[in-house]
Amino acid sequence: MESLNAGTQKAILRELARLGGELTTEDDLTFRGTEFVIPESLTVTDAIDYLRAYQRSMEEETQFSKTFRYRPWDGAYALQNALKRVFGSSGIGQATYSMFGKNPPSMVTINVGVDETVQVPWGAVQMPLIDGTLYLGVAHNPEYGALFSLTVEAPKRYRSHVEGLFRVIEDELRTSSIYRGKAIDGQENAEFLDLSGVDRSKVVYSDEVMAQLDANVWSLIEHSQTMRDMSLPLKRSVLLEGPYGTGKTLAAFLTAQIAVEHGWTFIYCRPGKDDLGAVLSTARLYQPAVVFFEDVDSISASGDADDVTKLLDMFDGITAKGTEIMAVMTTNHVERIHKGMVRPGRLDAVLHIGALDRNGIERLIKSVVDPTVLGDIDYDLVAEAMDGYLPAYVKEAVDRAVRYAIARTGGHVEKLGTEDFVLAADGLRDQLRLQADAEEGSRPDALSTALAKIVEDTLPEFRVDLIDGTGALTKIKD
Repeated sequence: MESLNAGTQKAILRELARLGGELTTEDDLTFRGTEFVIPESLTVTDAIDYLRAYQRSMEEETQFSKTFRYRPWDGAYALQNALKRVFGSSGIGQATYSMFGKNPPSMVTINVGVDETVQVPWGAVQMPLIDGTLYLGVAHNPEYGALFSLTVEAPKRYRSHVEGLFRVIEDELRTSSIYRGKAIDGQENAEFLDLSGVDRSKVVYSDEVMAQLDANVWSLIEHSQTMRDMSLPLKRSVLLEGPYGTGKTLAAFLTAQIAVEHGWTFIYCRPGKDDLGAVLSTARLYQPAVVFFEDVDSISASGDADDVTKLLDMFDGITAKGTEIMAVMTTNHVERIHKGMVRPGRLDAVLHIGALDRNGIERLIKSVVDPTVLGDIDYDLVAEAMDGYLPAYVKEAVDRAVRYAIARTGGHVEKLGTEDFVLAADGLRDQLRLQADAEEGSRPDALSTALAKIVEDTLPEFRVDLIDGTGALTKIKD
């Protein structure tokens, strides 16, 4: 801190102690501004001895610790900003010293935005102007998981200054958290979701689906304060079910956009990569929050009783009184959802996302086709040709209609007509029928999978193939 003169250093320490609510009493010693008062029962000699003992105690090395209800990287980033705020740029990343010499601070790279990273201190860091050391670490909480922990080792006389630093960090976390109100995934060093590619005007569902999404998901985010004022709970569990190609994943990113615009945290729990329990714990730390989890049937239909019990316990945690967490889940196989999840109190709404209606088909065509090349379209006739088409099929039919028009005009498209869309829709009908009739095969139950592994471990020359609930034994080597 050579760049700061003595007067500035004293002013910084004085302000830090004030922020920490500098104590006015220390046992029997009372401070009044620039004066202090000792008990009148003490003789002068006793008072001198008392003050000397007090002075020695104030120089004793003391540990001051605080755990913040924020994730570790969020806390490290807030500490770095707090040190800048209090001590200036020279207050960051000072080395510590031990009997083995100088120990440079560790710096780790963390994500703070879409394609944006910073380095923050970690481990042991010297605290400026104070003969003390900051230790950044992780405290494991049974309810919230990994939390940011900070321990300061310094002479006891600096306890108000340390408390002041704790308060500055808390303020940084409250106002400038890197996660709160952002859209992230569920990994430890969370990555931020790029929502710039989602064009809300091109997100199209049927009128019924749009109304259900608005009432059960989006309106709670957009009108949170009204919900609170009317004592309506903001905890919500919604299941989006429907076949492939209906736009359930697109609903996730649209929900993320709406959440961030209204100060909600959005956490995308990636199936097979992120732990749903850890994600829900993060949501509790950064609520109000939306947790989006795709293919929830992959857990509930595993056949493993422990997995199912854990999942149901998680749902009970979501619906705990006072939480402001919305869990939005998707499945392509609603029949695989465990019946314990579906009861009222665990799932508040089940929304079927399926084929587009007449208005949805018209909106989708108008959203993806340049209006200058759209002719006078009979949308009733087009909707009849696309009856039962999922959004993905309607989009493919639109693309085909453009190709038909290019072929029909020899590459000089002026206007798309009704016939182009009808022909494109008719050409997709067999493919839709094939998808509807296709079977995915039965998911092997947990017991069959376990038995197959035992056989393969015992007889390594054989492979067990589980097909539609039965096992086929194949010799793979002699």
